Amino acid sequence: MIDIKEILTKSEMLGLVIPDREYDKMLIKVASILSEGYDKVLYISIDKPYKSLVSDLKQISDGKINMDKFHFIDCITRTERDAQSTKNCTYISSPLALDEIHRTILNILKKRRIDVTLVDSPSSLSTYYEHMDVLKFMHLLMTKLIIAKCKGVFPFHRESAGPARRSIEMFVDKIVYLE
Repeated sequence: MIDIKEILTKSEMLGLVIPDREYDKMLIKVASILSEGYDKVLYISIDKPYKSLVSDLKQISDGKINMDKFHFIDCITRTERDAQSTKNCTYISSPLALDEIHRTILNILKKRRIDVTLVDSPSSLSTYYEHMDVLKFMHLLMTKLIIAKCKGVFPFHRESAGPARRSIEMFVDKIVYLE
């Protein structure tokens, strides 16, 4: 695996291109690596529930990962059931609530000292929004991260991300292809 922390010392925004069949496993590994190199990681999950992410992170690290280093924004759980936000997780009503997602990110960036933000995944937003809406949102998010002095990691599926990946790639400082 590449040295993500070293790359992020030279780049504010990093795009990761991950093979589709390895995406989930590699992304959890990336999150684990970020937690080793940074004190506070904001993990924005568009389509994977918080509980699944926590379970996967604990499994890949054999339970050694410090979950207190993470704050999650879960955009999917409340579409199926009610969930109360916790110390480490803020639940959004739906991936369709782009304004709510944006407000929540801004509130977290203001209230906490977040070192790095991982967005899983920008291309998932294309399921819910037009291409230009996703592009505007991602550009605004990256601008807010830079102002907050917070690094950004934006992973994409290699084979299936399509135009969202190609468009958002122009906003990141570096693209890394994971194998």
